[in-house]
Amino acid sequence: MKNDLIEARLRRDTTLLAFLTEQKAQYADVEDDVAPLRTQLQQTLEQAQTFADEVLAADSDANTTHKRGSRSQLTALLKRLAVAVRAEATATNDTRLLALAGRPGQLAKLTETSFQEEARRLLSLAPERSAGLSKRRFLPEHYQQAQKLLQEFRATATEGRINDTAGAAGRSGLERLIKETSRLGARIAALLAVYQADEPEFWAAFQGAARVVRRGGQPGTGTATPPPGPAQ
Repeated sequence: MKNDLIEARLRRDTTLLAFLTEQKAQYADVEDDVAPLRTQLQQTLEQAQTFADEVLAADSDANTTHKRGSRSQLTALLKRLAVAVRAEATATNDTRLLALAGRPGQLAKLTETSFQEEARRLLSLAPERSAGLSKRRFLPEHYQQAQKLLQEFRATATEGRINDTAGAAGRSGLERLIKETSRLGARIAALLAVYQADEPEFWAAFQGAARVVRRGGQPGTGTATPPPGPAQ
C-alpha cells in the first residue's frame, strides 16, 4: 500500500470517527449498536496512527535520494554492459554468454537485494572479456565506475535498513489495521443505512465522512467505506 493511500485512509478514518462522535444525536435510535463499533474504530485508529508514524518516518530516510541516484547511474552502466555482452556473444556464437546477458529492461523492477545480486552477476562477466567488451563500447572505466556505484548503493541500502527497521516491521501491521478500520466502517454503514430514506441529508453527510480522498481532492480507488445499496 503506497504512502499516499495510507495517509488518505487514515484521514478518512479520523474524519469518520469525528463525525460519529459529533453526530450521536442524529443516530440515537441505533447508538447501542454503533457505540461498540465506534470504540473499536477509535482504538484501531490510534494503533494505526502509531504504526504510521514509524512507517512514514522510515520512508523519509535521507538515503532515499542517494540510493535512487546511485541505482539510476548503475542501471545505465549495466544496460551498456548487457548490450556489449550480447554483441560479444553474437559475434562469437556463444549461446551460453548470450543467455548470461540477461534482461536489462527488468533491472528497474527488481528489489534492492535482487538488483544488487544482478549487478554483481553482470559485472562478473566483464573482467575476463575486457578486450572484447571494450571493442563494443564497455570500457574498463565503465567497469570501475559501476563497481564504485555498486559499493555506494550497498552502503546506503544497508544504512537505510538500519534506520528503517521499525518502519519495515510496522508496515504489515499498519496495513492490517487499516483494513480493519475499513471493515468497521462498512459495518457502521450497514447500521446507519436505516436513515437513508428518512434522513437523506444525514446519510449523505455520513457517506462524505466515510469517503477516502487523496491529496488534491482525488477519490481513492476502491477504498471508501462501502455503503449498502439503496433501500428497495
